[in-house]
Amino acid sequence: MAKRHPGASRTRQSQRDEPDDAFIARVLGLGKWAQSNQQVITVLGVLLVIAVAGIVYYGNYRRSQNEQAAQQLENVYQSVAISDPQGARDQLVMFLERFSGSAYEAEGRLLLGELYLEANQPQQALAVLEPIGDRPSEPIEFQAAQLLAKAYEQDQRPQDAERIYLGIADRSELEFQIVDALAAAARIRAESQNPMGAVALYERVLARLEADDPRRGLFEMRIAELSAQANI
Repeated sequence: MAKRHPGASRTRQSQRDEPDDAFIARVLGLGKWAQSNQQVITVLGVLLVIAVAGIVYYGNYRRSQNEQAAQQLENVYQSVAISDPQGARDQLVMFLERFSGSAYEAEGRLLLGELYLEANQPQQALAVLEPIGDRPSEPIEFQAAQLLAKAYEQDQRPQDAERIYLGIADRSELEFQIVDALAAAARIRAESQNPMGAVALYERVLARLEADDPRRGLFEMRIAELSAQANI
């Protein structure tokens, strides 16, 4: 029968004790560090409390701001409903000054831009709509882009209007927006004495329409007219 070495059990016990001793040493070291750096810990604790309080305050502020913006925007819609466009425009100007950056800013810009267009004030409409309509990516931004293009047309800037319409066609995922934007850009090219460019866009429109779409006849007729005009 093999004899157990008398030091084997002590060796294994020592190996088991080493992690515990290291842990205790780390705890004691941490305690000594905390004692010698008590002021630093106090300052860090205060900063943490301030940061948490700031986050809570900002969240409450944003929530309150959005609630106030929603209420004021509702008042504007009421002004529009009672046929007071000037009053609505004045309210929206103050709305954008006060609630810039809120969740309702884009909606306010969209409505104000539309009111400016109805009042034949394209330059004011451009100033309001450009920040959200120049490179659209969200649904409300595509609506703003359509108004922005109309504002450029109203301001006698057809090339800028065409650029916005083509931007809508390239960026949108909605078929009706793409078709409408391409058709509008084609119309501008035709009016700008660029029949071949207009034909190219109308052909893009036809490529997106179903074979039985009733609009095909109109676009095919426009292509024939412009082709004849350009002697293609």
